[in-house]
Amino acid sequence: MTHLLDVNALLAALWASHQHHTRFRTWAQTRPGDFAICALTELGYLRVMNAVYGVTVSAAKQQLRVLKASPSVTFWPHAESPVDLLPIWVTKHGQTSDGYLCALARNHGAKLATFDTGIKDTASFLIP
Repeated sequence: MTHLLDVNALLAALWASHQHHTRFRTWAQTRPGDFAICALTELGYLRVMNAVYGVTVSAAKQQLRVLKASPSVTFWPHAESPVDLLPIWVTKHGQTSDGYLCALARNHGAKLATFDTGIKDTASFLIP
Protein backbone atom coordinates (compact mmCIF):
# COMPACT_ATOMS: atom_id res chain seq x y z
CA MET A 1 0.00 0.00 0.00
CA THR A 2 1.29 3.42 -0.92
CA HIS A 3 0.77 6.22 1.60
CA LEU A 4 0.68 9.84 0.49
CA LEU A 5 2.33 11.76 3.33
CA ASP A 6 0.27 14.62 4.70
CA VAL A 7 2.31 17.72 5.55
CA ASN A 8 2.28 16.79 9.24
CA ALA A 9 3.58 13.30 8.44
CA LEU A 10 6.26 14.71 6.15
CA LEU A 11 7.37 17.07 8.92
CA ALA A 12 7.47 14.21 11.42
CA ALA A 13 9.45 12.07 8.99
CA LEU A 14 12.18 14.61 8.34
CA TRP A 15 12.35 16.82 11.43
CA ALA A 16 13.80 15.01 14.46
CA SER A 17 12.43 17.67 16.83
CA HIS A 18 8.85 17.19 15.63
CA GLN A 19 6.48 15.96 18.35
CA HIS A 20 5.52 12.90 16.26
CA HIS A 21 8.97 12.03 14.87
CA THR A 22 9.40 8.85 16.95
CA ARG A 23 5.82 7.81 16.31
CA PHE A 24 6.31 8.25 12.56
CA ARG A 25 9.60 6.34 12.52
CA THR A 26 8.09 3.44 14.46
CA TRP A 27 5.18 3.20 12.04
CA ALA A 28 7.34 3.64 8.94
CA GLN A 29 9.70 0.83 9.96
CA THR A 30 6.89 -1.69 10.43
CA ARG A 31 4.64 -1.06 7.44
CA PRO A 32 4.92 -2.51 3.96
CA GLY A 33 4.69 -0.35 0.89
CA ASP A 34 5.94 2.97 -0.37
CA PHE A 35 5.48 6.64 0.38
CA ALA A 36 4.33 9.36 -1.98
CA ILE A 37 4.57 13.12 -1.87
CA CYS A 38 3.17 15.79 -4.17
CA ALA A 39 3.57 19.49 -4.89
CA LEU A 40 1.04 20.47 -2.23
CA THR A 41 2.77 18.48 0.52
CA GLU A 42 6.21 19.73 -0.54
CA LEU A 43 5.02 23.34 -0.46
CA GLY A 44 3.46 22.82 2.96
CA TYR A 45 6.71 21.31 4.21
CA LEU A 46 8.77 24.23 2.90
CA ARG A 47 6.36 26.78 4.39
CA VAL A 48 6.25 25.23 7.86
CA MET A 49 9.96 24.47 8.05
CA ASN A 50 10.74 28.09 7.27
CA ALA A 51 7.95 29.85 9.18
CA VAL A 52 7.81 27.62 12.28
CA TYR A 53 11.25 26.07 12.60
CA GLY A 54 13.34 28.83 11.03
CA VAL A 55 14.98 26.51 8.51
CA THR A 56 15.97 28.23 5.29
CA VAL A 57 13.96 27.33 2.22
CA SER A 58 17.19 26.18 0.61
CA ALA A 59 17.96 23.77 3.46
CA ALA A 60 14.38 22.45 3.52
CA LYS A 61 14.51 21.88 -0.24
CA GLN A 62 17.67 19.84 0.26
CA GLN A 63 15.93 17.69 2.88
CA LEU A 64 13.17 16.96 0.37
CA ARG A 65 15.73 16.13 -2.34
CA VAL A 66 17.36 13.58 -0.04
CA LEU A 67 13.98 12.06 0.80
CA LYS A 68 12.99 11.83 -2.87
CA ALA A 69 16.23 10.01 -3.66
CA SER A 70 14.96 7.07 -1.60
CA PRO A 71 13.65 4.20 -3.73
CA SER A 72 10.60 3.92 -1.47
CA VAL A 73 9.45 7.52 -2.09
CA THR A 74 7.54 8.59 -5.19
CA PHE A 75 6.75 12.13 -6.25
CA TRP A 76 3.39 12.48 -7.99
CA PRO A 77 4.18 15.23 -10.51
CA HIS A 78 0.80 15.59 -12.17
CA ALA A 79 -2.29 16.18 -10.13
CA GLU A 80 -5.87 16.73 -11.07
CA SER A 81 -7.64 20.05 -10.71
CA PRO A 82 -9.09 20.66 -7.25
CA VAL A 83 -12.26 21.92 -8.92
CA ASP A 84 -12.90 18.43 -10.27
CA LEU A 85 -11.40 16.46 -7.41
CA LEU A 86 -12.63 17.90 -4.10
CA PRO A 87 -14.96 15.52 -2.23
CA ILE A 88 -18.48 16.68 -1.37
CA TRP A 89 -17.62 16.85 2.34
CA VAL A 90 -15.38 19.84 1.65
CA THR A 91 -17.57 22.82 2.51
CA LYS A 92 -15.16 25.15 4.36
CA HIS A 93 -11.79 26.73 3.63
CA GLY A 94 -10.05 24.65 6.32
CA GLN A 95 -11.02 21.41 4.58
CA THR A 96 -9.73 22.15 1.10
CA SER A 97 -6.19 20.79 1.41
CA ASP A 98 -7.25 17.71 3.38
CA GLY A 99 -10.04 16.96 0.92
CA TYR A 100 -7.76 17.41 -2.06
CA LEU A 101 -5.05 15.16 -0.62
CA CYS A 102 -7.60 12.45 0.26
CA ALA A 103 -9.03 12.53 -3.26
CA LEU A 104 -5.55 12.52 -4.80
CA ALA A 105 -4.58 9.51 -2.70
CA ARG A 106 -7.80 7.71 -3.63
CA ASN A 107 -7.21 8.35 -7.34
CA HIS A 108 -3.77 6.75 -7.01
CA GLY A 109 -5.06 3.73 -5.07
CA ALA A 110 -3.29 5.01 -1.96
CA LYS A 111 -4.12 6.36 1.50
CA LEU A 112 -3.32 9.76 2.99
CA ALA A 113 -1.06 9.09 6.00
CA THR A 114 -1.73 11.75 8.62
CA PHE A 115 -1.70 12.65 12.29
CA ASP A 116 -4.87 14.74 11.82
CA THR A 117 -7.69 13.07 13.75
CA GLY A 118 -10.23 15.41 12.14
CA ILE A 119 -10.05 13.88 8.67
CA LYS A 120 -12.92 11.41 8.35
CA ASP A 121 -12.44 10.35 4.74
CA THR A 122 -12.03 6.65 3.93
CA ALA A 123 -8.91 7.55 1.96
CA SER A 124 -7.16 8.78 5.10
CA PHE A 125 -5.06 6.68 7.44
CA LEU A 126 -4.34 7.86 10.98
CA ILE A 127 -0.73 7.02 11.80
CA PRO A 128 -0.78 4.97 15.02
